[in-house]
Amino acid sequence: MELNYVAEDDSSLAPTYNNIAGVHHSMGEYSLALSFYKKALEIEQKSLYADHPLSATTYNNLGSVHSSMGDYAAALDFYKKTFAMREKSLPPNHPDFGSIYNNIGTAYSSLGDDQTALSYYQKTLEIQENILPSTHVDLAISYGNIDTIHGSMGDHLKALEFHEKSLKIREISLPSNHPDIATSYNNIGSVHNAMGDYTTSLSFFQKSLDIRQKSLGEDHISFANIYDNLGSVYKSMDDRLTAQSYYQKAFDIRQRSFGENHPEMANSYNNPGTIHSSIGDKSKALAYYGKALEIQQKSFSNNHPDLVNTYNNISLIYHSMEDYTKALSFLQKALDLQFKSRSEDHPSLATTYNNLGLIHNSMKDYSTVLSFYEKALVIQQNSKSTRDQSLATTYFNMGLTYYSMKTYSTAIPLFEKALAIQEKLLPSDHQDLANIYYNIGLTYDAMNNYQNAISHYEKACIIREKDPTTNGSSLAYVYCNIGSIYHSMKNYLEAINYYRKAITIQEKI
Repeated sequence: MELNYVAEDDSSLAPTYNNIAGVHHSMGEYSLALSFYKKALEIEQKSLYADHPLSATTYNNLGSVHSSMGDYAAALDFYKKTFAMREKSLPPNHPDFGSIYNNIGTAYSSLGDDQTALSYYQKTLEIQENILPSTHVDLAISYGNIDTIHGSMGDHLKALEFHEKSLKIREISLPSNHPDIATSYNNIGSVHNAMGDYTTSLSFFQKSLDIRQKSLGEDHISFANIYDNLGSVYKSMDDRLTAQSYYQKAFDIRQRSFGENHPEMANSYNNPGTIHSSIGDKSKALAYYGKALEIQQKSFSNNHPDLVNTYNNISLIYHSMEDYTKALSFLQKALDLQFKSRSEDHPSLATTYNNLGLIHNSMKDYSTVLSFYEKALVIQQNSKSTRDQSLATTYFNMGLTYYSMKTYSTAIPLFEKALAIQEKLLPSDHQDLANIYYNIGLTYDAMNNYQNAISHYEKACIIREKDPTTNGSSLAYVYCNIGSIYHSMKNYLEAINYYRKAITIQEKI
């Protein structure tokens, strides 16, 4: 039998290299994907005429891999090369430009340039509206991209408007149990989650889950995202056990589907880390965050935005361990990365500024603390997210700083601003509300305004008494403080009563 060999640069190999690259891309093996796409491109450049459509497609594929790696500047460069090549041979309203504009918009979005991203998504939409019927599912995708940008810019109501347009098209054009309808429900749920409307958010996530359970196998990878979202809502509602159970489901699905070191696993390590952090299990939280960082550093470029979240998480753990040097070093990494990849008023910077303020507050460097909080506040106040929970966090943190500086009259209105936002966003028995009530009580206590102090302490007690097992030590502190006030007021019977309540709890801890 005679074997026929072909040279490594034979033109017939280019499609095969492209196909192999596509498989490696899907498996998260980005370096291998790049190497095969580059082999295909080298062959195409030698064997095809300049600006051939196949070469343009390979440039587009290279952009897609760089995007997956978090190297959005390189991705944008390849997408623009694709555009330049197609522009020479196609009319400006050709349908292919819809896809190209969409990719360029996604790259700008990932680089934090929401306005430019929005302009490209709108170009995609204009082309589609000219050539497609009004109920075509591609329009639903474009509406989805536009609403995601509005959500990123903090305009949740505008985001909701476009998500609902997308859902309406899908409900008309697709069967009722189609996965794309589940995606729309998921997106609408995410917006309500960002707005703090957790009950509505859960209802949409549940609708999404119901469709997926009817149309997909129970181990389908799309379940991981919806389980993460459900976990996020329950975590925000302070139901840590339920949140952890959903995060674990997402973790198990990704691990079975991708293996241990796939980039998607980084998110599944980060989420349980936040739960362990919230219950004070610092070593376990740090282990989960460390694993997430290890995966991200192997898979992504050094300026991938997902690293910001992990750096912030690790920093907060070191802060809780009172290792302020390490905490600041990780926050500086986050800040350096954000300056490279985000605009100076991007909302994610406010989170890092807040965390920097938190650490400097522990170091009692109050002037530095306030400068960081004020930077965060400027960003948040200029965003369109008027009900943003992060704004409440900044007001609360500033209140804590002024309390530490004994400037109590300034601390009180800041705490009250935080409380006004959180009372609109959170259920009435949420622990974050208890924390604000307690700190307002503490501040009035320091001002010898005993009636207001007791009133706010008691509000904190009502919430914390609902779960004394979890909140035992913090509840005991409140009882002690109330007892101390009654002691100062010479109401000794009430003082003894509250001190005994505190002792009863402390004996059980």
